Amino acid sequence: MRKPMAKRVIPEFQEGKEEGLVTLTRRVSLSSDRYRMLFAKVDQLCRTPEKKMIALTSSVKGEGKTTTSANLSIICARDFGKRCLVIDGDFKNPTLAKKFEMGDDLGLIDVIEGRVQLGNALKRGPVENLAILPMGRRSGKESNIWTTEEIKHILTEVRAWFDYIWIDAPPILPLFDMSLISDSVDGILIVVRAGEVPEQVLAQAIKSLGSSKIIGSVLNRAKMDWPSRYYEYGY
Repeated sequence: MRKPMAKRVIPEFQEGKEEGLVTLTRRVSLSSDRYRMLFAKVDQLCRTPEKKMIALTSSVKGEGKTTTSANLSIICARDFGKRCLVIDGDFKNPTLAKKFEMGDDLGLIDVIEGRVQLGNALKRGPVENLAILPMGRRSGKESNIWTTEEIKHILTEVRAWFDYIWIDAPPILPLFDMSLISDSVDGILIVVRAGEVPEQVLAQAIKSLGSSKIIGSVLNRAKMDWPSRYYEYGY
């Protein structure tokens, strides 16, 4: 697929077919190595101190941005030793807590609405150095979190605590949330599901985002014909 971005593009990353936390269940695998390669490239582009907050989005729902956010944060924390936070920022469809198989009764919404301090809402991740901030349980009466002043204070605070903050952001279409989020982050990764989204839809999404902060694309669920014996070894 022809890339719609011309500047500082991360080479397309082919994740494979795993939908879960493959970096935990299959640490020695081609898919896990692909995440290591992805983080190494992102880290190379974001080594200045102010570039530490990265949003992962997609053109539409269902392209694998939450899976990518979760696996990338695990690699970042465990394999590269970075103090890492992953935030569920998809207000309308929060799924990060489910991906990590943890409760979502307390999280970002509770901090925004003043029911709990930020430090008490953070959950310990499955690997060392990783913290998770789920969305929290919604009542259905909340306003969009990205229009609040509180979210700006939260993001400013976590900048001082972590080396990298990954935000599982909403899709670009048909919502306007990402245009708000792009003002708060240092970089944006766009997850593209191979063979699912027409190129013109992706181009429309990127154009509507109108952000110079896009640092690359992640090609998800691409077919790779690697022999299984390639990774049948131990240390």
